[in-house]
Amino acid sequence: MSKRDDILTTAERLFYRQGFHGTGIDQIVREAGVTPRTLYRHFSSKEQLVIAVLQQRETRFLSRLARSADDARADCLAIFDELEQWFAQEGEKGCLFLRALGEYSHKDATITELALAHKQHELEYLYRQLDDNTPEQLRDKAESLMLILEGAVSRAPVIGGAAAARQARLLASRLLA
Repeated sequence: MSKRDDILTTAERLFYRQGFHGTGIDQIVREAGVTPRTLYRHFSSKEQLVIAVLQQRETRFLSRLARSADDARADCLAIFDELEQWFAQEGEKGCLFLRALGEYSHKDATITELALAHKQHELEYLYRQLDDNTPEQLRDKAESLMLILEGAVSRAPVIGGAAAARQARLLASRLLA
C-alpha cells in the first residue's frame, strides 16, 4: 500500500467515525504514520483529502452495487443483500456523503456537488435495475426504492445494519410485488 493509500484509508476511517470537522490533520498524520509534509504532498488541503476520500468511497460503494446487479437473481432486492454486507464490513454509522453534505454544504461547493452526485448515481443505478418498466413506473419505483435504501442507511446506527437492511429488503419486496 502506498503512503497516499495509507492516508486515504486512515482519513476515511476517522472521518466516518468522528466526522470531518471532528478529525484533525494531526490525527490523520499520526495514525497513518506519515509526516505532515507527506500528507500535503498528496493533498493540498483538508478539503482535497475529503474529496479524495469521498471519491474512493463512491467507487467502492458503486462497485458493490454492480456486484449485486451481477447476482444470479438479477433483481432489485439483491441491492439490500449487498447493503447488509456493506454494513458488516464498512460500518453502521450512516452515510458518509450525507455527513459531508451536512458539514460542508455552506463551505465547499465541490464537496457538496460530490455528495449530491453520489445520491444521483445511486438513483441511476436503481433506474437501470428497473428498466423493464414503463418510464412512469420506472421513476416512481426507483424513487421509492431510493427512499427505502436511504431509510436503511439512516436506521443502521439505531437498530444495526443487518436489521435495517433486512427490513428494507422486506419493504422493497412488497413494493415490487
